[in-house]
Amino acid sequence: MGDKSMPVGQVAPAGGIFRRLRCLLRDRCATVSIEFAFALPILLGMTFSLYEITQGVITYMKVVDVANTVSDLIGQVSQAESGVADLDIDNYYTAAQMVMLPSTGTNLGIAIASVYFDGTGANPARCWHAERGGAGAIANATTFVNGLGDTTNGHNSVVVVQATFTYQSLLNYFITSPFVITAEVTGQPRNLLPPAYLQGIPYPPNLNPASYTCPG
Repeated sequence: MGDKSMPVGQVAPAGGIFRRLRCLLRDRCATVSIEFAFALPILLGMTFSLYEITQGVITYMKVVDVANTVSDLIGQVSQAESGVADLDIDNYYTAAQMVMLPSTGTNLGIAIASVYFDGTGANPARCWHAERGGAGAIANATTFVNGLGDTTNGHNSVVVVQATFTYQSLLNYFITSPFVITAEVTGQPRNLLPPAYLQGIPYPPNLNPASYTCPG
């Protein structure tokens, strides 16, 4: 067969160039790979961010559960127990740690305060407080329960529980720094009630006198 190449110096027809260009534009062999290369970092970023935010929300819900759990346990103290003691608070803290599993983070702390109201259901006063896990005493215990007194019968009490937890993301991608999650709830004693217990659930003062501030 003869050589069909164009002679030297002869210009290729314009239609041949356009035809080759159209063929090149229709060739999509690498398009998917290029699109995937652009989309992959975005998809990974969205996935990691969603995971971290979701874990943070779940951790916050667990911190709320910790506060509610401890408040509920204290509210169940019976007349046979006649109050709570240091060992009880230790057990409540152990239960709180179990509620947080398997969340990533550190420094779970709980602070508890017993607040009672006078005969008019007003003037809240803190009777005792206890802390575990390095938590500080609740600074706003009386203001937090302001207005919750029983204005009909008076002499009721509430238990304030504040839970704190330092959340640390496992991936450390979107949430790069630890932050503290705090939840504060109130609960009422269900067994140790007035008139026998005008100042709420007793906490033996000889076990921790520094935290027992009930008058008399």
